[in-house]
Amino acid sequence: MNPINHSHNKHFCSAACRRTEGKFFAPLALLPLILFLLCACDAQTASTPEDDLARARSSMRQRDFMEAEKSFERYLRRAPDGEARWEVWNRLVDLALDVRHDKRAAEELLEAMLLEFEKEPTRRRESQDWLARLYESDHNYDRALELWLALIRDGETPSEMKAESYRSLARIYLRRLEFELTKEVLGYCLQLDVSPALKGRCQYDLADAYTVMEDLDAASKTLQDLLMAKGVEEPLRVLAVFMLADVLEQQGKNDTALELFESIKNSYPNAQVVEERINYLKKARKSVTPAPPAPDRVRK
Repeated sequence: MNPINHSHNKHFCSAACRRTEGKFFAPLALLPLILFLLCACDAQTASTPEDDLARARSSMRQRDFMEAEKSFERYLRRAPDGEARWEVWNRLVDLALDVRHDKRAAEELLEAMLLEFEKEPTRRRESQDWLARLYESDHNYDRALELWLALIRDGETPSEMKAESYRSLARIYLRRLEFELTKEVLGYCLQLDVSPALKGRCQYDLADAYTVMEDLDAASKTLQDLLMAKGVEEPLRVLAVFMLADVLEQQGKNDTALELFESIKNSYPNAQVVEERINYLKKARKSVTPAPPAPDRVRK
């Protein structure tokens, strides 16, 4: 039987306790944090793409846009065949434009959408048009023209979308002072079987192009044809009257121009501008010195 050395045992316990204090008790203080992280990881692992989508939608309602963006992106990664991918892509573009004000990021997202929805014509065309408009606003005219031309050449593109694409092409060509191309594409627009309202917008664009080209006779005729057409929307009709009055004033037909300005003084969006034009023409009329009467001829 071996005797127990109590003093040695007491010394051993004291040393062990000190080692325990330094090496084992400190991690125990972190145990709640470790358990929290493990639970968070388990919860994330256990969640589904539908949970990500629900979290993203909830975050959007609460205006927690950073969390919404992360959850939408996580859904795209985890649900490659998810039914909500179209919605999620669109929300990400909205967040890039409206929250982060990052146009380049939105363009990259839409370029990715073109690839993903290549075999879904309706969604592809919608993404294509949106992307073209973004590139136009970013002054990337070549890429915008490429996208709109592809829409026009697509045999399944609806006539209304083709007409809007022609108008967009004309807008860029006119900005580049490519007048012949501007007239050509707007001529194609007018040949399409579209609503009278949309055809009227094509006519208005053409008249506007003629004024830029300083072809006032052509502008006047195009505007008069537009105003005589049926189905022209009232806001467009008012704009056309204003443009025609401006053209006639430039042609020196001040009385007719004055009548037209007065006819829209209560309906034009900027009433002050119309009032100024009316006052100017009235003053011009008063300042004109009347010609002296012709003298009577002496009868022989």
